Amino acid sequence: MVLETLKNIIADAMGSRLKMDASEINEDTEFIADLHADSVDIATIICDIEDEFNIEIEDEQLEGIETVGDVAERIEQLV
Repeated sequence: MVLETLKNIIADAMGSRLKMDASEINEDTEFIADLHADSVDIATIICDIEDEFNIEIEDEQLEGIETVGDVAERIEQLV
């Protein structure tokens, strides 16, 4: 459930810049290496995640996050 929602958020936030089909995004997909996301993309994705799940993610909670699966784990801890 969380992973599917994240895939949709990422695809929407990245829009036409997404270099892969949204169906190819999985828990091992890396934001920078695979999605070619920059800091603005990542900030947009984080804001959209916060809105979707009605949570607040602190900067220190983002440390060490590299993959979509990392984000899914953090979200599950916060909801």
